[in-house]
Amino acid sequence: RRLDKLKGPNMWRRNWYMAAAGAPVGFYILFKLLHKGYGAQVARFVFEKTTSFFHEHVSVPLKAIFLELFSRQRRETISDHNARLVAIESLQNMIRDWLRETYPLMPVIERDNRALACDMSLIEKKKEESMKTIYEINSVVRMSLIEMQFIKKEMMNAMYAMDEMMTSNEINMNLAAVTPAVLLLYGVRFVAKFCWYALLKMGKSREEVHASFRHIVLDMERLLTMRDRPPGVPPPLGTSAVLPQSRAIGVSSSDPVVLSSDDLGMLLLHIHACRTILWKNQRRFSPQIRRDV
Repeated sequence: RRLDKLKGPNMWRRNWYMAAAGAPVGFYILFKLLHKGYGAQVARFVFEKTTSFFHEHVSVPLKAIFLELFSRQRRETISDHNARLVAIESLQNMIRDWLRETYPLMPVIERDNRALACDMSLIEKKKEESMKTIYEINSVVRMSLIEMQFIKKEMMNAMYAMDEMMTSNEINMNLAAVTPAVLLLYGVRFVAKFCWYALLKMGKSREEVHASFRHIVLDMERLLTMRDRPPGVPPPLGTSAVLPQSRAIGVSSSDPVVLSSDDLGMLLLHIHACRTILWKNQRRFSPQIRRDV
């Protein structure tokens, strides 16, 4: 009962300033939320944003990463591979037929090579010459259609290249999409930990418990080190004589060093403090450490 007066104040008395400042602010926010249905609107808005954020930065990226690593299912492509091959083949046939009709004396091998390479140089040159007169309008229309087919082929090739690039970098993009969620969770954990341990004083963190344990062990080491070979008694003031080492407190040249009752009691208090920390904060230490201590 006598020691009850020495106990520290409870949590509410230690954080009275937070309650005094937070209660009016809390009541004001609650009144604003309940007035005219603002609370339901805010709750709906927060729910929609949270759902959208979870879907975009957690659910979809993690599912895509899992499918890429542990399944053979490939992502959906934006281009049609078969349609691309058909467009290329159609363009080659159009160029081959045009060269056969426009340049009949061209060797077959050269004509086939130009068609396979989708070479448009002769078509562009011939179109430039045909545009000077209106009598070759049919030829111009035909060459324009060939150019449109060439543009279609190039667009489908670009889409196919984009698909290949996105497929090869899919896991990188998904990891980048998950990064905001990871940073947000880390920030929330840091703020919650700060409010729980620093502001509300609800227990101690792992670092604080380990620091307290280290300080107690360091005090025990200092006590044992100082009492192993303590210094001799200082000489009286005004004299320069040095007392022999055999007159040191608790030290004798022949007798072993023995802790005094005060030092032994202090050592036991330190040991009790270590055991108290271990029992009150068992989850902060591994089972092997608790068994060893």
